[in-house]
Amino acid sequence: MYNTLVLYTFFALLIFFAALEFYKFKFYIRGKVVKVQHPNIGLENLMGSHFLVKLENGDTVNAEAERCTMCMGQFVVGDDVRLIRSKDKYMVHLPLWGPKIKKCKH
Repeated sequence: MYNTLVLYTFFALLIFFAALEFYKFKFYIRGKVVKVQHPNIGLENLMGSHFLVKLENGDTVNAEAERCTMCMGQFVVGDDVRLIRSKDKYMVHLPLWGPKIKKCKH
């Protein structure tokens, strides 16, 4: 019984995360990093960073990235990024697979 429950839970999580990645892939917005703005309160290692991103249609928007995304992506000015619109802000999306994922230097 326990093994069956673990197996069903595994498949449910696998389907959930696959659907989430498909949703992100379908609705992401492409852009280029124009400026990386670190928080000026001295908590760069705990908080994420803000970006100024120029979208493909020419608009410039503010985007946020969590610390894990910053570490794995190691974004610099000129990098192509994928954004997901989340309520009233844009979030930098790190895809599950892709050439941009690097090892963290920290």
